[in-house]
Amino acid sequence: MYATCTRPNYPAAWVDRFFDEFERTASSERVNFRPKVDVVETSDAYLVRAELPGVARENLTVEVKESRLILSGHKEVATQKEEGRYHYTESRSGNFSRAFDLPRNVKSDAIEATHKDGVLQLRIPKAEEAKPKTVEIK
Repeated sequence: MYATCTRPNYPAAWVDRFFDEFERTASSERVNFRPKVDVVETSDAYLVRAELPGVARENLTVEVKESRLILSGHKEVATQKEEGRYHYTESRSGNFSRAFDLPRNVKSDAIEATHKDGVLQLRIPKAEEAKPKTVEIK
C-alpha cells in the first residue's frame, strides 16, 4: 500500500491518492483474463463477438458440446523489456473459458468463425424453421 501524503498542496499528492484508491478497488479485481462478449440476433443468425486483444488464433478453441457453445483459450503474459518499476498493470493474462447455451433453433454444425484485429466473430445460422416468414394474405 502506498502512503498517502497529508499535505494537500504537495505536487504529487494526487498520485499518492490515485495509488491508494487503485489498491483498494483493483486488488479485489485481480482475476485472469475474461473476454468481453456481445451476442446479436439477426433474422437469419446469431452473431457472437468476443474481444480478445493479444490472443493469438492458435491459442483459441471454439467447441459445441451438448448444445453449449464454449470459447476457450489462453492469453500469454505480455513481457516488456523496459527499464523501470511498474506501479501497477491493468492487463490480464491466463486461461479463459466462456460458455453459452445455444437456442434449439440453430444449425450448430454450420457455425463459421473468423479472428481479425483481436476480435473473434462467430456466425451461428438459424435453422430454416426458425427464420421469419411472411404469410401471404388471400
